[in-house]
Amino acid sequence: MAVFGKPKSVTCTCYEIGHTWTPSCLYASVDVAFVVFKQALKVYGTLYTVAGILKKRDLKYFKEKILKEIAQSVLFLTTNGTLFISFFCIWRRFVSLFYYPTTSFVPAFLGSLTAIILERKSRRGLLAIYMANVATETAYRMVLSRGWIKPVKHGEVLLFSVASAIYLYFFRKGRLPDQTKSALSFLVGKEELPITEKREEPTPRRHGNRLLNQLTQNETFQRINTSLQSTPKHWLCQHSYGCVHYVVKSFVKMFGLGFLVQGGVKLLGALPRMHKNPKAILHALIHQDNFRLGAFLGCFSAIFKTVNCLLRWLRNKDSETYGLLGGFLAGWSMLWYKSSTIALYTAYKLAEVLYFKGITRGFLPYIRCADIIIYSLSTAFVFHVAVLEPHNLRPAYWSFLLKVTGNRFSMMNRKLLEPLYKDAAKIAPDYWPDYDMRYTSLTRDTVLHKS
Repeated sequence: MAVFGKPKSVTCTCYEIGHTWTPSCLYASVDVAFVVFKQALKVYGTLYTVAGILKKRDLKYFKEKILKEIAQSVLFLTTNGTLFISFFCIWRRFVSLFYYPTTSFVPAFLGSLTAIILERKSRRGLLAIYMANVATETAYRMVLSRGWIKPVKHGEVLLFSVASAIYLYFFRKGRLPDQTKSALSFLVGKEELPITEKREEPTPRRHGNRLLNQLTQNETFQRINTSLQSTPKHWLCQHSYGCVHYVVKSFVKMFGLGFLVQGGVKLLGALPRMHKNPKAILHALIHQDNFRLGAFLGCFSAIFKTVNCLLRWLRNKDSETYGLLGGFLAGWSMLWYKSSTIALYTAYKLAEVLYFKGITRGFLPYIRCADIIIYSLSTAFVFHVAVLEPHNLRPAYWSFLLKVTGNRFSMMNRKLLEPLYKDAAKIAPDYWPDYDMRYTSLTRDTVLHKS
């Protein structure tokens, strides 16, 4: 029989609250391990294969390295999910009660700390930033739901614009890590890098890829392209043809990329439904999100280049500070494709870049294992919220938790946690587990009566 204790603590068993599908703590851990393992294998098998193809890895990588990388990441995710429920039970036996601050935070922290140590070092930083991103958005949703602050209109767009301004200022100065510099070069063009950063001077290129080659055979396109190429170009501009051509070409290229990427994601999601609804494929290809991502990327690149070219024409000189204004204005292109995930990830990556710059200059201390600490604390916080108030999680992340655990996360009896947080069962107010009454005398009526 579960007995409610004083406020902010409950004295239920881990079966009654946590693993309601089985009274056995050991079986619950084994069951979760099996489910998470299968899902992790699907997730990382697909992720590493696609990434290897996109990065044009050689045959040696696929023969010798990919299986090891997949196995290590699968072990990481399986360990994280399994140890959470294991430590959940151990912690309950250790303290006898479920307290608000520690109900799920401590078990999640211990499980996450163990898991992240098993993952490759090269991935720890990415995972830390991603989970810090999720934790920050979750905290923001929590304070909004409590009415402590009012939402900031276009807040994610403003954050992204500020981060983009600083990023592209350093980009214009050529003072970014190689990986970040390469990504921004692809997005906005290496022509905006300092001349000393370029490996070679830009040369006129009439043929970029097969699709462009086919397009250039069209007479109308050739006429328009030639007209744009002949537009004026400032003597300080590093691009090959006229400024208008420079901007338009960039927009078309990035719009097409965004459309194809988002369209590919939608298409993959529609394939399982194709046999039941053939039109799902067509809807995936013409989905408005495809156009929105294309417009976002296209406008971002085009606006940044427009600002830089325009300022060179107006001031008759070039400056790295053009990156600040160009990046800030380009950032508002996110209005086409608003995403707090992208905004927060960009901000956290920027913070990482600035932190290491501070270390290099002696302004900031180097913190060993910072990625492990950030990941463990962030994941513990997110899991804590997933237990007590999952309605405040990012919907996509909650769906991920349900998928990777085979819906086990949704089977917790959050009605019993309402003394700790009054809206704990908000996401499924009518849910009640199908208990084995040999191991509990707890019923919905007894809980409602006590509450």
